[in-house]
Amino acid sequence: MLEPRQPKQPVEAWTEREMLEVASRAVGRVCRDDLRGITTLSIDDIAAMTGTLLAFGLIATPPGEDPPARLIFTAQKEAADGQ
Repeated sequence: MLEPRQPKQPVEAWTEREMLEVASRAVGRVCRDDLRGITTLSIDDIAAMTGTLLAFGLIATPPGEDPPARLIFTAQKEAADGQ
């Protein structure tokens, strides 16, 4: 007989600062521990690193598609408020 599925934990929303901190710690582990560091990454670590890359302008390439000629999106003109 199959065991009942365990309920999934709800997804928690991060502030921008929290996302960057999680990503920073994860990258720090990978830089320090090399391949071993990669094997210790959690789903949250990977999600934070992905969100950070997207926030910094990386254009996502769907599986099976060729990457666009321009992989980083940058603003042509600085915002009036400096952000």
